Amino acid sequence: MEKKGSKATTRYVERILVFSGGGLVSAVVFDDDKVKILVDWPESVALQSMALVAKIYNIYRKTGRRVIYQNLWVAYIPEDSDYIVMAKIEHKKYLLPVVGLIRRIGKSLSGTPEESSLIGELVVNMFKKYFLGSSNQEI
Repeated sequence: MEKKGSKATTRYVERILVFSGGGLVSAVVFDDDKVKILVDWPESVALQSMALVAKIYNIYRKTGRRVIYQNLWVAYIPEDSDYIVMAKIEHKKYLLPVVGLIRRIGKSLSGTPEESSLIGELVVNMFKKYFLGSSNQEI
């Protein structure tokens, strides 16, 4: 699924990934003038995502931190949701606004069914609302 529109003035994130306990649920990739919501991926990606979820939970258990930052990737583990939201930021200067975004996404996913395209649309709408001021605005 692709959404096209006018070029965003600032690309804060390259992609946002949403995981459940079982692995990757949805991936949203931000290009210069479009957004791609990915809902299918090879089995190797699914297996790698399961290992990543286990790694994130291990870091959380060791540190107690719900926000984990490493190599331009930032993940958030909400208290009241079964989903982990992770984003690859464009530059370290965008870390705080992106943490705010993924926290809002994580909280809004609470109780949402594990439906890849629905979650992808929610991520895109939250991004537009948070960074562009309106969920109706084109990216």
